[in-house]
Amino acid sequence: MSEADQQRIAIGRVRKPFGLKGHCYVDAFGKALPALRVPSRVLLGRSEGLAAEAMLREKKDTPKGYICRFDAQENVDQAQTLRGMFIFLEKNELPAPEGNEYYHFELEGMTVVAVPEKKVVGVVENVESFPTVDALNVRREDGSSVIISLRQGIIAKIDRENKCINVHGSALEQIIS
Repeated sequence: MSEADQQRIAIGRVRKPFGLKGHCYVDAFGKALPALRVPSRVLLGRSEGLAAEAMLREKKDTPKGYICRFDAQENVDQAQTLRGMFIFLEKNELPAPEGNEYYHFELEGMTVVAVPEKKVVGVVENVESFPTVDALNVRREDGSSVIISLRQGIIAKIDRENKCINVHGSALEQIIS
């Protein structure tokens, strides 16, 4: 198995304990955590490299986020030790995206092209998640960066096969100028 196949992807983050029996509030990143069936093997840690195996024993969707319980977390003090930890899955364990959906890591390294001009804008370095929108951080040929919102009207097409993201040139002009 290649290193890329073994990459760990954050699917959530533990916010704080809930109740007295070891439960925690968890923020889900995307649809992977909601799709997990319990019990489920996950990785918990403050970083990808320091994550250790854990078992997600309970998961409940609430208006304030997910309430989860992991193995060996039986009380509020034990749950407190998880505060701020990320929940990871191995890349090859993620549920397949449906239709026009994608994972942020899939966009990294894609070429961004303005259409209909077919002018290369740059290459996606990473995807930023802001409170109201996700955005591409694109490194341009001159070394500068531009942030491009992942919204309809700006993004024309994401082409996984050709590793290319087409953006409307007219919308890009407003961003760059």
